[in-house]
Amino acid sequence: MKLLKRKIECLMALKQYESAKTNWENVLELSKNIYKIPLEDKFIKKCKILLDYDKNDSNNKDIVKNINEMLTEDLIKKTLDKNEITLPFKSSKLQLCYTEAKGRHFVASTKIKYGELLIFENPFAFVLLPEYYSSFCYNCCAPLKYYSIPCDNCCTILFCDNKCLQEAKNSYHRWECKQGTSIFKCIGIAHLALRLTLETSQGNRNNDQIYNLLTHIDDFKSLELYQYSLTATLLLIYLQKKTDFFEKHPNLAMSSVGNELLHHMTRLVCNGNAISTHLMSDHESGSFTSIIDESQPRIGTAIFPTSSLLNHSCDPNIFSSNILKYVVIKASRDINKGEEITNCYGPNFRRMRLVDRQISLKEQYHFDCKCSICMDPQKDDMLFKIVEGLVCFLCHNEISATLSDLDVNDTVYCDFCFKHFRTLDFKRRLLKADKTYNKGIKELEVNNFFKAINVISESLRLYTLVLNQKNSNITKCEDSIAKCFALAGDYENCYMYLERSFDAIEDRFGKNSLEVAYELDKISDVMVNNLDMRKNRNLIHKALKYVRRSMEIFHANLSAWDIPYNESGLANIKHKENILLQFLEGRF
Repeated sequence: MKLLKRKIECLMALKQYESAKTNWENVLELSKNIYKIPLEDKFIKKCKILLDYDKNDSNNKDIVKNINEMLTEDLIKKTLDKNEITLPFKSSKLQLCYTEAKGRHFVASTKIKYGELLIFENPFAFVLLPEYYSSFCYNCCAPLKYYSIPCDNCCTILFCDNKCLQEAKNSYHRWECKQGTSIFKCIGIAHLALRLTLETSQGNRNNDQIYNLLTHIDDFKSLELYQYSLTATLLLIYLQKKTDFFEKHPNLAMSSVGNELLHHMTRLVCNGNAISTHLMSDHESGSFTSIIDESQPRIGTAIFPTSSLLNHSCDPNIFSSNILKYVVIKASRDINKGEEITNCYGPNFRRMRLVDRQISLKEQYHFDCKCSICMDPQKDDMLFKIVEGLVCFLCHNEISATLSDLDVNDTVYCDFCFKHFRTLDFKRRLLKADKTYNKGIKELEVNNFFKAINVISESLRLYTLVLNQKNSNITKCEDSIAKCFALAGDYENCYMYLERSFDAIEDRFGKNSLEVAYELDKISDVMVNNLDMRKNRNLIHKALKYVRRSMEIFHANLSAWDIPYNESGLANIKHKENILLQFLEGRF
């Protein structure tokens, strides 16, 4: 079975779709009749496009031809050359300014529209996180889909091809090989500091763009600085004892290299950027897990000098994503002339309360945030009254208190029936609902779908007695019930529960957010799988609207020129669009 599945993936990669379909049909028969082995959601979704493949149908050929187009660094470079782009790319609408209060920062020199590409940048240096050594190329962050090439001396490090292997060996990996890979699993951000030191020591790049980034070394606590100093010493001894680094660089003194290591560590705490990938999200594996993910999977850490010039806002006007190791920064809304271009350093007002954001930013970045949302606490409160809202026990109207208030107050008050309630009573009811929900999830984990539906539905009833309809706990329940119905093959009820939770997701994360795009994609998946929908033209048009809106959001947030930012996911959306159009034409 494993060999057949592997064969199908290889045939699809070679664009031999007719043979792939034949083998896919064989796998389906084997899984049902002989081995009775359930197929993974991820594999089923990847092969779904083969179900409607017909060698004589040009429409299907157009859909599948790009499904496994390999996104490589060479492909990106060819696209940049074709468009005559020199990296780092910075939009002509960005003007670099300086003030004493904000330092260097970008403002819009003219109006910028939603979805415009502002920055496309390759990292000055980056490292792959150890837990992803086996699934992504160590040199370019390409997913290792079909094959990989290990390093000759440290087999835990893998590359997508010989070109990446040689490129890494010729620059940084010759100093990191063998014993180094075991150290990197224990030192976190210091690995990137080492990589930066190796890069700056070569003297063949513009190092000033790194040295001009703030270190805030004077703001670190004594214990933190001591720990960083010890780590810098460890790496210095490693370079001296385990490599020929100092033999190859006789002009470098150990003290200066140690100083570089320490300062790069403190510099990266405030200026390091995550390399994330939407290719590995639960949504794209085909499972109906909760769409409310706090972030996309982080596979590496990098330093992007141009992007690092963007100041923080808890309500940023850009969206940052990655294509392989490159960062893509796009306008997440219309930006007016003279408005500052702002990024989010992590604490976002849609995910974290004002007090918690201020503490987090002060601890890591050493500043008090004065962005527009932090200067207007009422906007902050309005959002959390939606996602953490409570209702009165007696009249069931929404009250002004939220879940957070239950931890700081002894009582809450209803403005409609003028009653006071103990927060302890709210907590007891919520605890009962939580326990019931967790019991339902355990039933789901052992595939008792119908029992899970009954138990989670009871937890939903208990939650609605104390929480407003758009509370995140309500959304969580509705999403889990939808998952149960989907796994049980009841797509009509699955669709109903996903529809119920959609408005809450849109209110929380914003109408142009990736969370909304993933949810739209998930709902349209369910609608396409519902055979009864084919007879309802209104539902077909609605599903088509969802598909196209999700495609627009993905493109506005993630695209850069014609680089394929998500080949498998985008191919699936286009496939659904084609299927729905064929529904309208009566071809199914």
